[in-house]
Amino acid sequence: MATKNDFYDGLVGALEEGVDALRKGKILTIREVHLPPPPKPMSARQIGALRKNRLRVSQRVFARLTNTAPQTIHAWEQGRAKPSGSALRVLHIFKDKPEIAKELLRR
Repeated sequence: MATKNDFYDGLVGALEEGVDALRKGKILTIREVHLPPPPKPMSARQIGALRKNRLRVSQRVFARLTNTAPQTIHAWEQGRAKPSGSALRVLHIFKDKPEIAKELLRR
């Protein structure tokens, strides 16, 4: 498993390579991309627990964090609607790394 330092070192190395290539006039292209698998669905109960227990925010604040309407959050938690793929990705990020949501609240 990679550590935070491994990730940082890899990122810095990639940036240095990119800057060097640009200075030499090379065109940068992406040839290979590794993406995580699509996020798994979350139940209404899981979404409510994420908001109330993990992040400890109101529906209004959670709506701001997820860039949705408070009515959307309410519908998710009541099971009347399901988060879209991109919203679901954000929910999983907040579940796995709640410090990201907390950092957004400090801005």
